Amino acid sequence: MKINNLNIDVSDMSPDRTIRSFKVNGDVGAEFEIIVLQADTLKYYDFNDRSFALGHNDIHNNLRVKLTSKNYSNNIVFPSGGGDYVIKLIVVNETELVNPNKKVITKNISKQATNITMTFQPGSISNSNTYATLPSSTSTGSTTSTAQINFNWDVINSNVDAYSYGLRPISDTFKEADWYFTTTDTVDGAISSSTSVVVDDVTDIGVGTTIIGVSGGDSLSGTPSITAVDTATKTLTLSIAQTFSDGITLTFKAAGVDVIKEAIGLNFTQTNPLVTPETLTTTVRADVSTDTVTLGKTGGISGGLVAKYTGVGVNNSVSNLIRVVTPDPDGTDTDGAMTVETDQALERGVVLTIKGSHKTINLTGTININKFPSASKTIYLDLDNLITPGVSGA
Repeated sequence: MKINNLNIDVSDMSPDRTIRSFKVNGDVGAEFEIIVLQADTLKYYDFNDRSFALGHNDIHNNLRVKLTSKNYSNNIVFPSGGGDYVIKLIVVNETELVNPNKKVITKNISKQATNITMTFQPGSISNSNTYATLPSSTSTGSTTSTAQINFNWDVINSNVDAYSYGLRPISDTFKEADWYFTTTDTVDGAISSSTSVVVDDVTDIGVGTTIIGVSGGDSLSGTPSITAVDTATKTLTLSIAQTFSDGITLTFKAAGVDVIKEAIGLNFTQTNPLVTPETLTTTVRADVSTDTVTLGKTGGISGGLVAKYTGVGVNNSVSNLIRVVTPDPDGTDTDGAMTVETDQALERGVVLTIKGSHKTINLTGTININKFPSASKTIYLDLDNLITPGVSGA
């Protein structure tokens, strides 16, 4: 008589109390025992009261079964919290496994200690100073969960003078390729003109991830991407040969949903992406009769001949772009102004509408999480691909 198999779902479990069913298939009359224990503890599963407890007792902890049909089904109740569990099927008496050289079938299941929190937010690597504090959205779940996040983010220009020259949208939408994840790692051993580098830890690095920065006096040759990852030796294969010193820090960027999935295991998509700039207005601070228009606030206004303005009494009979902005983003210094292409005769209090430059750009859409990664992470929507910062002047 033979036991053919032990079937149980061995995918990771959430931290919540979880019930997993199992099925044993074999010949009628075949006999076996099931033992379930929590790894690295002395806790065994009691099939009578359906719980794990310290110590082992044959009567309570060994489930003894003689098949009266070809299939036997039961379940195991795993408590809340994390841990690793081992399920063993042991054949007894004259019963054999399909493989006669073995007496035991072993299954291993892991259980998360806590739920995973995914954070999504706009981010900028090249122009982070351009923005005020950026918003974010979060979702919490297990590796077996799915989730949907509907986000509505206001991306606001900084009120720091040097970075207050407005935001200019590149497009009215964004792509799945515009999401990214970043991490850092340390080089373990110097290399010279080599396409292989050993790092301390290859966690969160996958094929397609690029190296975008190095610490110390080292520099990058081009933008090398990872073409292979050897997890055993912690060796990364690079698309472009590099020279790195031992111990320097590398900064990695996984851009696009597919590369992010390869790096950290997060599976997500986006729907309904939309980039909507908010209309920007300001007020004439003092009567004007030259090409310099005094303003109550300048936040969000770009110089450099990329933005226009309209309002009661504005002379736009010819090209009338904004040349230079003297910053006073929030109006507290009372010295804000813009130099324009055409002399204006404007009265104090006239409201001007700025076109082509914005204080706030709204980002909306839906994130569909199909599978959470094994640990909490932050994913960024790349503002460097979506927005061009304004400038002070031409």
